[in-house]
Amino acid sequence: MNHRISRAALAAAAVISGVFLSACALFRDTADSVFDDAEDAIATDWAASGIETAQFEYEFGDGKTATIRFQVPGKARIDVLDGKNSAVFCLNGASGWIYLGGEVFSMTADDIAEMHGALLQTIPFNVNYQDIFTDAVLQEKTEDACGEECKVISAVFRRNRDIGAKLWIGKKTDLLRQFEVTREDGVHTMQYFTYRTYGDVTLPVYMYKFSPDGAVKLSLISFETNIEFPDYVFRKPEKLSAVKGDE
Repeated sequence: MNHRISRAALAAAAVISGVFLSACALFRDTADSVFDDAEDAIATDWAASGIETAQFEYEFGDGKTATIRFQVPGKARIDVLDGKNSAVFCLNGASGWIYLGGEVFSMTADDIAEMHGALLQTIPFNVNYQDIFTDAVLQEKTEDACGEECKVISAVFRRNRDIGAKLWIGKKTDLLRQFEVTREDGVHTMQYFTYRTYGDVTLPVYMYKFSPDGAVKLSLISFETNIEFPDYVFRKPEKLSAVKGDE
C-alpha cells in the first residue's frame, strides 16, 4: 500500500463523517442566503461560539462502531472499530494521517484538502457553508426526499470543484433530509431520519448511506461537547498503539 491514501479509504472516512450535516433553513431565494440561514439553524448562538470540542459515537448496522472527535479549529479524528480490526483517520491543521492494518500513512496535501471537505463541514456548531461550497444554485422546483417536500441546492466543494454536492432541505421542517456527493467512484447519498436536540444542537439519530459499495445504516449513540481530550488524540497515530493512543 503506497503512502497516498486510497480513494476507498477516503470514501470510507467520508461515509462516517457525512452523517453530521445538520438542519438548514430556507427563507430567501438565493443559495447564499439559504446557507446564511442554515448556519443559524444548525445550533443556537451559544453553541456556535461556546463549543470548542465535541465527541460523537455511532453504531453501524453491520456491527462496526465509530468515535468521532472534533476540536475547533481544524482538528478531527475518527476511530473505526470492527472486532479486532481498526482504522484511525486523524487531521491536525495542515497535517493528516491514517492508521490501517498496523501501519501509519501520511496524507498528501490533496488528501488533506479532500478530508477537510468531507469532515470539517460536518461540525454542527461551527459551519460556514460558503467556505465549504461554491457555485451554489437553489433549484426552482421542489423535490420529495425521505417523506418530505424539499427545496434543493446544487453546488460543488470549494476545495475540489470536481466533487459535486446536492442538498435536500425540508420545506416544512427546515431539516436536511438528503445529502448527495458525486465522486470519481460514483454517487454517495446520505438520508436523515428522526432528528433530536442535544442541548443546543440538533442532530439526526438514524441515517442511511447508499454508495457503489452498498447500503449502511448508522445510529447516533451519544453526543457530548466541551470534552477535555488527551494530548495524543490529534497527534500522529503510532504503530500498534494507535487505538489506545499510547506513546
